[in-house]
Amino acid sequence: MRKRFSFFYFLFLLTSCVYHDLDKPVIDCALAGPSLTLASVVPASTCGARDGRIHVTAAGGEQPYTYLLNNAAQGSGDFQDLTAGIYSVGVVDANGCDTLITNVTVEAEDFTFTADVTKDSVCEGNSGVIVLMVEEVNPPYAYQLDNGNFNETSTFMAVSHGDHTVTIRDGQDCIVSLHVTVPRGITGTSWSADILPVIKTSCAITGCHNGSSRPDLRDYNKAKSYAGEIKSMTQDRRMPYDGTPLKQSDIDKIGCWVDDGAPNN
Repeated sequence: MRKRFSFFYFLFLLTSCVYHDLDKPVIDCALAGPSLTLASVVPASTCGARDGRIHVTAAGGEQPYTYLLNNAAQGSGDFQDLTAGIYSVGVVDANGCDTLITNVTVEAEDFTFTADVTKDSVCEGNSGVIVLMVEEVNPPYAYQLDNGNFNETSTFMAVSHGDHTVTIRDGQDCIVSLHVTVPRGITGTSWSADILPVIKTSCAITGCHNGSSRPDLRDYNKAKSYAGEIKSMTQDRRMPYDGTPLKQSDIDKIGCWVDDGAPNN
C-alpha cells in the first residue's frame, strides 16, 4: 500500500508540473514583437463632439495584427469618432506580442488639457502621481479619479500603476474622460533576496523545476528567460501547482521583479 501511495504521489507531482510546463520555445517579444508609431492625432471640434481621431501604424512582429483602443480590439489602426480625452492605443501580433502607446491626448478646440504622470516605483504600495492642467475656458472645473468623488483638486497622489479613468467636468457640465496610464517604475526588487528564496521553497521541488526534468528556475538565466510566464502563472495561481499557494506578497514581488526587467541583483 505504501509503494502504491508513493507512486501516485510522484505521479501527482509530475502531472502538477506538466500542467504549467515551461519547457517550450519562448518568443522574446522585446526582439521579435511589433513596433507601433503614432502617425497623427486630430482634435475634436468641441467638448462632447465625436469627431476626434487617432491613427497609428504597426510594423514587424507576425501578422495579422489586432489594434487596441483602451483595450477594445479592432482590425485597423485608424481610431475614429473620438471625444476629447486621453487614450491608450496598442497592437497585438499573431504571436501575442504587444506594443502600447499610453496617454495619447485628443484635445477639443474649447477644452485643452494635459496630464503630468509620475511613475509608481513602490512594489508593495502606491507612489504614482497624476497632475492635471486645464486651460480654464469654462470654470469652475471638478476632477474625479476612477469612482471617487468630484472635487476641485487636480492632483492625485499615491496612485497605483496601471490604467485609471480621470474625469474632468467644466462649468457647463461638459465632461471629458481621460484614460490615464501610470507606468510602473523601477522598484528595486532583488533576485537574490526576494525572488530566489521563493523559487527554492515553492518551485524548485522534487519532480518540478529543480532541474531533474524541467527547467531549473534556481538558475538565474533560466528564470529570466521564463520571467513573463512565471509572472502570469503565479498571478493566476497556476504556479506552483503542488497545492501550496504563494503568499500574495511573494506574488507581488515576482511581478515587480519581472516589471523591473528581471535583473540579476
